[in-house]
Amino acid sequence: MDNRFAMKDFLLLGLMLLLVIMFGLAMVQDGRQWEKLEQVNASLSEQQGQLERIGNLLESGIRISGDGSLGNGGAGNGGEPLTDSNDPFYRVRDLPTRADFDTGDFYIDCFGATVKNLTPVVAGDIYADRIDDHVLEHLVRRDPNTFEWKPLLATSWEMDEDELTITFNLRRNATFSDGEPLTANDVVFTYNWIMNPKVAAPRARAYLERIESVVAVDDYTVVFTLNEPYFNAMSLCGELEILAEHYYTQFTEDEYNEAPGLLFGSGPFKLQGDPRDWRAGESAITLVRNENYWGQAPPLDRVIWKMINDDPARLAEFRNREIDRFAVVPSMYRTLASDAELLERARLLEYDYVSSGYLYIGWNESRNGQPTRFADKRVRQAMTLLIDRETICERVYDNLAIPATGPFHPLGFQADPDVEPWPYDPARAAALLAEAGYTKNADNTLVDADGRPFTFSFIYSAGSTEAEQMAFMLKDSMARVGIRVDLDKLDWPLMQQKLDDRDFDSIMLGWGGSVESDVYQMFHSDQIADGGDNYISYSSARADAAIDRARATFDRDVSIAGWNEVHRILHDEQPYTFLTNRKAVSLIDRRFQNIEATGIGLNYAWEYYVPGPVQRHGQ
Repeated sequence: MDNRFAMKDFLLLGLMLLLVIMFGLAMVQDGRQWEKLEQVNASLSEQQGQLERIGNLLESGIRISGDGSLGNGGAGNGGEPLTDSNDPFYRVRDLPTRADFDTGDFYIDCFGATVKNLTPVVAGDIYADRIDDHVLEHLVRRDPNTFEWKPLLATSWEMDEDELTITFNLRRNATFSDGEPLTANDVVFTYNWIMNPKVAAPRARAYLERIESVVAVDDYTVVFTLNEPYFNAMSLCGELEILAEHYYTQFTEDEYNEAPGLLFGSGPFKLQGDPRDWRAGESAITLVRNENYWGQAPPLDRVIWKMINDDPARLAEFRNREIDRFAVVPSMYRTLASDAELLERARLLEYDYVSSGYLYIGWNESRNGQPTRFADKRVRQAMTLLIDRETICERVYDNLAIPATGPFHPLGFQADPDVEPWPYDPARAAALLAEAGYTKNADNTLVDADGRPFTFSFIYSAGSTEAEQMAFMLKDSMARVGIRVDLDKLDWPLMQQKLDDRDFDSIMLGWGGSVESDVYQMFHSDQIADGGDNYISYSSARADAAIDRARATFDRDVSIAGWNEVHRILHDEQPYTFLTNRKAVSLIDRRFQNIEATGIGLNYAWEYYVPGPVQRHGQ
């Protein structure tokens, strides 16, 4: 049988091969189509998720910009592309792109004292400042890590060569919480209102007295003119908290001074309800999201502060999830740092920061117009030598603090690094007291030349375990050399009244710090009268002259040298016993995201968000 292929066989085989090739190509193409389809589906799914998030944001009243990010109301500088240098919201610009981002929920914090006043520039304490920072805004603010100046209500600024004039160009879309535009006229009003002697704002006036004038060139240009160069001119002018002229002019000066809650501004949050109805002593202070905010709206619905006066009660509230942050006190540090169950739902953050300030004892040098025993520098030095601050840092603060040497934080440039802390030295203290005319009588009591016993009262804060421990350590230390101390534990409002009336012998308090601190208000003799913060009546020609020199220049090197000199003088004269610089420790509920310990402390609540599945509170 003939087995050869005929021509038709070749044609049939070729046709079969062609079909196989075409089928294979079709399979490949089909695979590519399926791959492409899967990519399209993934893209559509991602876009659907973004649209759902944007829809949720819109339902929450938050504006969305053209690129899908949270609306920042034209935060750019004159239409330029947004960059870290001109976008005031560069730190939170990309939050909505995070997979777990959502809006809603409350952040609940607490204070260890009752807040008695929220009215701007009248309140004057660290608690009110913390609240005001969420409601009022500045022209500029510092980057919390680099300390560089960044725009906020101002888009740009320029200082003249004479270092006396700063021109700020304002944002054209900024509004107050009622939707009224914020203009240069509001900036001028703010300055004039604070400088009005009928307004109870002596502390704020002390800062602003170096400004000669504030002039609105037009609605969006304002010029600050100083009467002399000032080292901290940008902070002085740019960090002025802008008040709304149309709102505050409805009150007389007396009405403004007497109303405790007139807090109204342009910031991301506003006081809940009518500010005129707020009263001190309420169980909590509640801020709600400002739905008219001109900038990138905060994700959280509310920020709340409770008033809880003692540490165990605050910890119990934190364990029960009634508050979201607990400022860890040193006596509880080791226990909480090893509490595995608690750390499953809470972050433990430890951090140093330049604005943490310092703890101190102020020695009142004048009462009822008469000098006290603390007017003698040798006595003040002896008081410091009788306080064992190393032991305080070790036992009271569990080594989370170091002895302070002055009013400037050691991480800042103003502190002289060569200044060493005063030691604990009772023998040297006894010699100084003897030199100042004090001797011991037959009862082993220290008496002055007229035979009067050396006694004094010591005021400290109620509700603080650390303050209580230090008060008893002070009493015991003084008793060893024949000095009697009467302890007086008070709540903050009563302490503040004692300060205002200059009605105390000694008092333990803390001052907050800043990147560039101006200690004029605490230690210059000009600030003794008229409600200034030199409530210990410290008067030193040396300190006055050094403070004046350090303030009167914009040259950084000259300024540093000046503040170093101020540091050395205050270290020598001891108007305060500078007790400690303390590291901060906080426990924060893990549901909060984007929390950061920065060079000036924890970032603010307007940068926090809570993923939807773990939110605990609704509006």
